[in-house]
Amino acid sequence: MRISVIVPAYNEEAVIGRCLEALVTQTVPADEIIVVDNNSSDRTVEVAEQFSEHGVRVVRETRQGVVYARNRGFDEATGDILGRIDSDTMVGPEWVGRLAEAFATDPKGMPAAVTGPSWFYDIPMRRFGLFAHRLFCHQVNRLISGHPMLWGSNMAVSRECWAKVRDHACTGTGLWEDLDLAVHLHRLGLRVRYVDRLRVPVSARRIGATTRDLYSYLKAWPQTYRRHGQRRAAGGAMVFLLFGLVALRPFSLLVRAHTPYDGTLSLGRLFSRSSSASRPLP
Repeated sequence: MRISVIVPAYNEEAVIGRCLEALVTQTVPADEIIVVDNNSSDRTVEVAEQFSEHGVRVVRETRQGVVYARNRGFDEATGDILGRIDSDTMVGPEWVGRLAEAFATDPKGMPAAVTGPSWFYDIPMRRFGLFAHRLFCHQVNRLISGHPMLWGSNMAVSRECWAKVRDHACTGTGLWEDLDLAVHLHRLGLRVRYVDRLRVPVSARRIGATTRDLYSYLKAWPQTYRRHGQRRAAGGAMVFLLFGLVALRPFSLLVRAHTPYDGTLSLGRLFSRSSSASRPLP
């Protein structure tokens, strides 16, 4: 079973090096690692190409948007299993091995896709972050939609699955491309397996955004369901979105004030007007 790992990247020089370092030091090596550069204007490509001797390949996708970068990576990949993480994901050394195990040992037969939860490596209260991610990303989506969610920072699809869903997946803006893919897999009768032990650490940079920026990102959640005519799920997503903005705001402020380099809290960061994307990362 050959495993390819695809990493879409847009202006990710701050994190892409650590992401790739984690991928090339797996106990069970990936057969192929593809970084899809999506018009980066920083040193993303330069940093990624430093891993070429470890088999990392950089391809370019000029159509802007993570869905186009993801599709290009999946289309370029040669593996039987197509893994997909984000540039700020830092997989543990067992991730590729556990991914292969998840596809090979499912008692219900080989699934079409596999996904798992995340915790946040650059903030305190990591156990709470894992709990919140399980709740809002996976359990809530299953509750309101009746089918599992895919988490773009920690997922994989089989090559056979991608061939079936490729032309159904939506493109464009205003959608969560991973949730969109999960909706289409469900409609095609293709099964997603959630594996709790397939955990990966990711950055909390988006959580530390201003309320306006965080809402701008999260509103794509109900919009994705609405785009597919799932009005009940869209309504449920909006309710949980608004609840989450209020209930998790103290946690968001803590994230915003936290300095990932030394673990201290900074009032200057707390009152900064900068977007979450510009947050310094370890």
